[in-house]
Amino acid sequence: MFRTHGGTFSRACRDLSVETPIGRWNMLEAQPAPDLAGLVECYWEGWGDIPPMREKILPRANVELMFNLKGQHRILELDGREVDNDQNRGWLSGLQRRFMLIETVNGSHFLAARLRPWGAWRLLRESMHAVSGAVPRIGDLWGRASDTIKDRLLSAANPFERFDIIESVLRERIDQRRQQDIGVTEASARLLASQGRLRISEVCRGIGSSRATLSRKFRDQVGLTPKTYARVIRIEALMTHLAGHGPDQWAMLAEDFGYHDQAHLNRDFREFCGTTPEEYLRRAAPGGGATLEDPPS
Repeated sequence: MFRTHGGTFSRACRDLSVETPIGRWNMLEAQPAPDLAGLVECYWEGWGDIPPMREKILPRANVELMFNLKGQHRILELDGREVDNDQNRGWLSGLQRRFMLIETVNGSHFLAARLRPWGAWRLLRESMHAVSGAVPRIGDLWGRASDTIKDRLLSAANPFERFDIIESVLRERIDQRRQQDIGVTEASARLLASQGRLRISEVCRGIGSSRATLSRKFRDQVGLTPKTYARVIRIEALMTHLAGHGPDQWAMLAEDFGYHDQAHLNRDFREFCGTTPEEYLRRAAPGGGATLEDPPS
């Protein structure tokens, strides 16, 4: 239990700090309050005095609302396109079909809310398809209010106060009149439970929906088709497995994760992550989900 100026932060927190090849990365993760648990997966804060670096942020099945509290960050590649976007205030990362290449200088300090897609849908009050494969700046989403929120976060004494602040911001901004479709959440739960291996036809039968109806609702509230969302879930589950177990018998691993064969696994991995599973293991950041790339010259 942690005391804050606004009260008591009493929810579970995990210290996920690690030593990396480029320095120590400090990270705390906290669970949302029960009334937001269906919309928010977790809050996290990460910081470290790391040297200039580049990393690939790999696809995952949630949306990140990021506030940049220190450092300079540029997105260099997004959804297969070369870009050059400064993201020095913060951003929202919609569901991605491919990796993002990010460059960081002058250290790093983030405060983030990891949102379920329909939580972001209620927060943004627009179709998630509009931000799929995109990373809009927080300033473009919320205008001057984003500066006020960032100032509050910078003025807070510790991560637990910042978790309280970001949670209060979400409560203020999530549209209570906009309710996610129960078919979308049930289909997502089934895909997550199967690690993306369940056929979409089976999902539709299980929830009593046509494929066309489910696809239309997913496009609006998730941002991807059910099939693409399932593929992202499967790749994320595979990366988590590799981070915890290291190299494996690839043919057996392909079968375990529902791929036709090892070649199918390799094609999917390269499509989403821009690399092979073997290269991912050599470059994976601690905890998985990203790879450390060669630093800028």
